Amino acid sequence: MEVDDDFKRAHNLVVETSRLMSAYQENSEKVVNDVRHELDKSLNEQRKMITKMVREELTKEATQTVQGYVNDMEAARNQMVEQVREFNSYLRKVQEDNKKISTRSVTVVSLTLAALVVGGIALFWFYSSVLQNQKVDADMVSRINQADIVRCGDGLCAKTGKAGANGYRLIQKR
Repeated sequence: MEVDDDFKRAHNLVVETSRLMSAYQENSEKVVNDVRHELDKSLNEQRKMITKMVREELTKEATQTVQGYVNDMEAARNQMVEQVREFNSYLRKVQEDNKKISTRSVTVVSLTLAALVVGGIALFWFYSSVLQNQKVDADMVSRINQADIVRCGDGLCAKTGKAGANGYRLIQKR
């Protein structure tokens, strides 16, 4: 009996050891799984933190770069606004000067045209009176050109309707 008791005790001891080993294995697997879970969780958190840090750093650098670009663009815009303002004032001045020149040119051209018209009228009246005076002389010259006049020694002879010596008569001098 004692052997049986020892055998039972040994058997119970083996069963208890087996249970203990099984429990130890389950606890070890649970600890390993918990450690693995904690490591995964920690790694995920570290990834998130690293991602967040990188994102913040990139955002900060991008913000600084964009802010620098915005500042440069704002300075360029301000410079362009100033240049446009200067150009507009110069353009207004040029337009005013052009308007003055145009007004003066129109005035000078108008006065010149008026003077030419008055001069033309005066010349017309002058030459019409000269032509009127010369018309009588021109008529006389035309008649003389149409007359049959020839040279007779030191004088002139004209053929008249009345017959004289060889049909010509001596024209008396004034």
